[in-house]
Amino acid sequence: GTIPSDLGNLVKLKELYLDENDLSGAMPTELGNLKINLILLDLSSNGLVGRIPTELGRLTKLSTLFLHRNLLNAPTGSGIPTELGELTQLTSLKLNSNRLRGTIPFNFG
Repeated sequence: GTIPSDLGNLVKLKELYLDENDLSGAMPTELGNLKINLILLDLSSNGLVGRIPTELGRLTKLSTLFLHRNLLNAPTGSGIPTELGELTQLTSLKLNSNRLRGTIPFNFG
């Protein structure tokens, strides 16, 4: 199945674990609505495709982002949105085993 965009309405959510669920399709941009409290997002080991939504850059409290072992890519650029570099609380980021290519955005680090 796919990730329902309605998850973006759960604004009090602190942690979201959807790893290893055979999910497919694109990540909904509405996940960016979880900016108030979300500290952990784990969508790893699924079959997610398409781009990493730039809206994830609004998750300012996020400390852990696991998107590894999917089929994420981007039609142009690095595939890693520069907006993720604005996540100043981020301490763990896993993007390995996707189809991302290009350079790492300059604002990482």
